[in-house]
Amino acid sequence: MLGVSVSTIQKMVESGTLEAWRTQGGHRRITLASLEREMARLPDPHSVGQQRPLSVLVVEDNPVALKSYEVLFRQWGDRVVAHYAHDGAEALLSVAQQRPDVLITDIVMKPFDGHLLIRTLRANAQLHDLHIVVVTGDESVSEGDERFDARTLLYRKPLRVDRLAGYLDARLQDLSERGTR
Repeated sequence: MLGVSVSTIQKMVESGTLEAWRTQGGHRRITLASLEREMARLPDPHSVGQQRPLSVLVVEDNPVALKSYEVLFRQWGDRVVAHYAHDGAEALLSVAQQRPDVLITDIVMKPFDGHLLIRTLRANAQLHDLHIVVVTGDESVSEGDERFDARTLLYRKPLRVDRLAGYLDARLQDLSERGTR
């Protein structure tokens, strides 16, 4: 109803923004009154100053993984606009045509891998604020890998969708804050 991830709801409960209690089974139950209060604070989606959607480019050569991303982004409705590229070369063309806010990429791809894609993108000063998320099953890639800078986030396959959803929710909040300044 609020259009945010489960982890964001948990943070809202923990901070007291949403009133809730725990059942004997440990589940959270949120009061209707606090939910309605929070929904009233949300901007009207039909208002003139509507926030622009978050633009995401997914670079993935595995058709099953691509389908999973499509299902995930469909759940976000018009808050996220997703584009897809099957390899690094196609991704570079897509970035040049329509610069995304977030790029999600695999590492193992052909004709060139995700490392080369990231190096190429990071070499472009106009893309200094591009958020890059690496989603890989490649065990040779690790946190703190010198091939990644501090602006590059690493997730392991199989991807926990709730973690990615929380990250995208944070990017949407950043986008919203930038739009109100």
